[in-house]
Amino acid sequence: MSDPVGDLKRELLAAAERQQGQANVRTGRGRVIGRNRLLLPAAALSIAAVVALFVTAPWNRSPGFLEEAQAALTPPAGTIVHQRWELTATSTNLGCTVTRGPNEIWIDQTPPYRYRALVNDLPTDPGDADPRELACSSGTAAELGGEFNGGETLMFVPPDTLRALRARFVFPLDPVKDLREAISAGRAHEEGETQLDGRIVKRIRVDPPSECASPDCPREPSYTYVDPETFYPVQDECDCGAIVLPGRPVVRVHLVMRYLTFEYLPRTDANLELTDIQAQHPNATET
Repeated sequence: MSDPVGDLKRELLAAAERQQGQANVRTGRGRVIGRNRLLLPAAALSIAAVVALFVTAPWNRSPGFLEEAQAALTPPAGTIVHQRWELTATSTNLGCTVTRGPNEIWIDQTPPYRYRALVNDLPTDPGDADPRELACSSGTAAELGGEFNGGETLMFVPPDTLRALRARFVFPLDPVKDLREAISAGRAHEEGETQLDGRIVKRIRVDPPSECASPDCPREPSYTYVDPETFYPVQDECDCGAIVLPGRPVVRVHLVMRYLTFEYLPRTDANLELTDIQAQHPNATET
């Protein structure tokens, strides 16, 4: 196996020995040439400094910001993801901007991945929605729960009913998985610090995947803003929203997702109850 540091040290030391040999050349009168006597200490010190630099500094680069962010955003085993957020959607072709939230979700990171969500962006009638309603309506509030590994989606209907839905609630089990994968694939690029609402954050540009051919795939880069200390997400922004309904034009939406809370909770009995819609409504009748 090659040793680049060792090879460089040997070359530098050989150069120092050559300079020292030249400095010791004597004139016919037996005097050491004064100019070389002055140059030798400076040359030796310079070479020694370079050797010391390569001896003390690691040959491989230390982890950068993106690598640290990737490691910090890996969910700890046996925890519960707790997230609160607001979502602002802007549709330029429909001419509307709407902010939905705050929304909140608890997700158990252990199979079967039980969750409970308080959302404010459901269309009034999911079975009869049109693009304008989906893009421009503030929607209705709902409390949903279930298991991501199979099972049914339940919605709490006040005052005491848990109703099974035909539709499944779709939400990322790991909210920052896409960012970690983008870092691994080399599609994430650090763009320095900026401010959001007076808060210092790091900005990361994420290029869209080149292999995606679906009409609702993002075509422009998205931007993630993270806390420079914890690397937890503060805001996501992209032109990646799309409403795709059969027989209708695709409606693209600019999305801004502001994280009000992002944390990993210990998997205690009290926190597990937060993920269980039935535990939150023990007297409700299931229909």
